[in-house]
Amino acid sequence: MAYHRLVAQGSTVAGEEFTFSVHVNAGAASVTATLAAWDTAIGLLWNGVATPADSVKQLYSTASSVVELSSTSLDPSTGRNVAQAKQSVSFVGTSGAASLPPNVATCVSLRTDTPTKAGRGRFFLPGMDVGAVSAGRLAATPQGQALAAAVGMLSSLSGAGFPVVILHRATMTATTVTSVDIGDVFYTITRRRDKLIEPRVSSPR
Repeated sequence: MAYHRLVAQGSTVAGEEFTFSVHVNAGAASVTATLAAWDTAIGLLWNGVATPADSVKQLYSTASSVVELSSTSLDPSTGRNVAQAKQSVSFVGTSGAASLPPNVATCVSLRTDTPTKAGRGRFFLPGMDVGAVSAGRLAATPQGQALAAAVGMLSSLSGAGFPVVILHRATMTATTVTSVDIGDVFYTITRRRDKLIEPRVSSPR
């Protein structure tokens, strides 16, 4: 089997960058073919078909956007990068509300039929706007919208012939994702916090 890593890169408030990715079983397809399918899938994630029920753009401020997509083919023996294709895109949030802090993220969990840790994966959507919060958690409406959008993204890839998988790098084998879930607890991405340049104010005691 040939596996490709699909990556979406974007930016949020204060120029902070984010990335998220999935692996797909690409068969004999080129990185150009999987990149085109990835572009379509991210378009569905962001814009949906029946927005806002199945999209995420309304959950992100106008300062948040996806700006670049890439597809990288992996060596079937070593997992190392073999070939890559990239393209610039512009999927921009539509909310006028302020964003959550850049290190806040929403976890999209990927499940397979394997009932162990080896059968689970995840990726992290960037922090949504403050309107997505209810009592310190992800509110039910945006939770459902994000889930429908994620399902649309994965279904689009599968329909194009590139099913999303959990890749096991030690053996370079994979298990096909069969379901998706999103919890209502926000995650903290430490590495995003580490990238921020922090202006400080100070005062003598």
